[in-house]
Amino acid sequence: MSDPMIVDIYAAALSVKQRPATIRKWVNRGELTHHGYDHRRRVVVDLEELQALVIAKQTPQDVNAA
Repeated sequence: MSDPMIVDIYAAALSVKQRPATIRKWVNRGELTHHGYDHRRRVVVDLEELQALVIAKQTPQDVNAA
């Protein structure tokens, strides 16, 4: 497994076309791992984990599919 690509939530938000507030919510809910803070005290996350979460949230999950 490769090393995580750690970025602040503003760079992450631009990368996945989400608002920083949305990413903060996912971190607070435990849906996304918090990897600490950068030198400006901004929350940092793993970009690959975030991209996987965004894809999972965009994928329709129809439990009644036949």
